[in-house]
Amino acid sequence: MTFDLPLAQVDAGRIEALRADGVREGRQLEYKEVLPSNNDDDKREFLSDVTSFANTAGGDLIFGLRERRDTEGKPTGEIDAVVGLQSFNLDAERLRLEAMMRDAVAPRMPPVTFHEIRREPNPPCLLLRIPRSWAALHMVTFRNLSRFFARGSGGKYQLDVHEIRAGFVAAETAYERLRRLRAERVTRVAGLETPVPVGDGAKLVLHALPVGGLEDAWSRFLVLIGGQAMQHETQIASMLQPVGQFPATWGFNLDGYVLHTLDNDLSRQCYTQLFREGGLEIVSGRVLVRVSDGSGFYGWGMEGAVIGCFARYQEFWRVIGVTPPLLVGLTLIGVKGWTVLRQPYHFSTARGTFDRDVVMSPEIVMTDLNIPADIVLRPLFDFLWNGGGWAGSPNYRDGRWVAPTT
Repeated sequence: MTFDLPLAQVDAGRIEALRADGVREGRQLEYKEVLPSNNDDDKREFLSDVTSFANTAGGDLIFGLRERRDTEGKPTGEIDAVVGLQSFNLDAERLRLEAMMRDAVAPRMPPVTFHEIRREPNPPCLLLRIPRSWAALHMVTFRNLSRFFARGSGGKYQLDVHEIRAGFVAAETAYERLRRLRAERVTRVAGLETPVPVGDGAKLVLHALPVGGLEDAWSRFLVLIGGQAMQHETQIASMLQPVGQFPATWGFNLDGYVLHTLDNDLSRQCYTQLFREGGLEIVSGRVLVRVSDGSGFYGWGMEGAVIGCFARYQEFWRVIGVTPPLLVGLTLIGVKGWTVLRQPYHFSTARGTFDRDVVMSPEIVMTDLNIPADIVLRPLFDFLWNGGGWAGSPNYRDGRWVAPTT
């Protein structure tokens, strides 16, 4: 199969191996010889294919592969020949197929990844990686079709009313499960029950948890860390750097993979925990630095550190194929009586202080990994500034974060 591999490793050699090894289509893999045309039947077929993947477990739809047939002319699910796509234009086809999905699927599907598989001098193939969606079940609405599809080992099938009801309940349950998980993890961090030793003191905790987290992301991570796509583990360490400090060591643990500092002062310890489903827990004892008069910390320094690291996390998720939506939340621990301060030499009076020791923001839902990190995180920052008596973060201009000048 290909769905458990990073896209960079699905190349012409991998496609030829699928043919040579007789790998059959299945729950997460389907072959097509040609791209869908603009006639109604082709559009319905394409839309039912992509929604069936999104409504089940995700999968790869590969175009440019002719299917083998048996002596009775029935398709076998194996590749007969890699024929490629003549006169293929990636940008034009992406626009056409994305428009088709946007206009005839409800609710809108999460972003589908288009991966061109080059085979010079032969024509290329095209792989569409469709993520599993937890927003809700997706219905094909083309020409008032109004049908829900899913997939089994034998291919796609239409859902009945009981399966549709169960699908919507599962989507709602997924969000509640992650909210409970986040609350539980924050409680453990506050109690110093963490994957690496940490000490008392103020801490920032960031959680980013994919709603549709699956083992596929973990499989791709294992391929990356053990294969040729990443020459050095330090590249992964850079993408997963804890907020406030580059990690000194990293390795596997029971929850997945953890990267952390080695501070003698455990109150300044930082770590990033990668969970097997692709989610992250980041704890930093470095970014909430109380000023000398004890009144609080500078909000802009915290914001800048979180934004810089979060942009790296977005790139990591793209590499291992973690797809939105993700539930994102920010927590401050040990800050009762503190306030959020603007930059030095700013003489406006602090407006208020945190009235609790654990300040836990409401979660936001990130629906697109390509949204800039500062835009994603702004509601979380605004909430923390609210706790200090401010209307919101003062460090945004025209919707974008700007580092203040002294």
